[in-house]
Amino acid sequence: MDVESDHLRELRDQHLAAGRPSGWFEPAYALARAEGARLPWLYGTPHPYLESWLEAPVTSPPGQRALIVGCGLGHDAVAVANAGFEVTAIDVAPTAVQWAEQRASELIDAGVPRIRFLEADLLTPPTELLGAFDLVVEIHTVPWLPGVVRDAAMVAIGGFAAPGGIVLVVTLLATDHATLERTSGPPWPQAPSELASYRAGGLARVALEHPGPEAGSLIEARITWQRPYGERPEMGGEPAGGLPLAGGR
Repeated sequence: MDVESDHLRELRDQHLAAGRPSGWFEPAYALARAEGARLPWLYGTPHPYLESWLEAPVTSPPGQRALIVGCGLGHDAVAVANAGFEVTAIDVAPTAVQWAEQRASELIDAGVPRIRFLEADLLTPPTELLGAFDLVVEIHTVPWLPGVVRDAAMVAIGGFAAPGGIVLVVTLLATDHATLERTSGPPWPQAPSELASYRAGGLARVALEHPGPEAGSLIEARITWQRPYGERPEMGGEPAGGLPLAGGR
């Protein structure tokens, strides 16, 4: 069975009112594990946009240190580790971290170093993680967060990248206001204008990829960002539009 969207909305609202905007993930994971229920953001496989990026990166990270943000049950972390990266994976929910650590030990390739799983809140990131990674992967974390904390979350995601580091984002975008208004969530899609918070955090966009117009007004997009070496440059002149991208879910 699936955990109902109405229940997830109630959890989100309760914790937001209590000043814990990311606190609702732990009871959701605890419920899923106790009752064998499926959370709607968990698919049991690495995201295909991540797998295809690892096979043919838009641009290569400067080193092998990688961070997975909102790691869930660890499938994306395993894919990145199996691709040769030294992986740290974080999630705000202790149940998710424990669950992911157990599952990763069964999925990781022989000879691949263990993934370091940490309980950490994206909205109050540990200092030791800031500026420490050559590749940062964030897949469908921001669309599950309340709107009032999304800017802070995106800035924090960029803050994990070392100079020259790559930030790979997969998110859900609504291309018009009507789609935003009628989507009750969760997840709650982002408006394209929200992505400016990554630029405000010092990142430059390298590529924006998404399906063509036939996909409709609610699309899954893959964005590759980079933290520039040295001083932050002016952000004008970045590539616009999108490239055909298949294999989403």
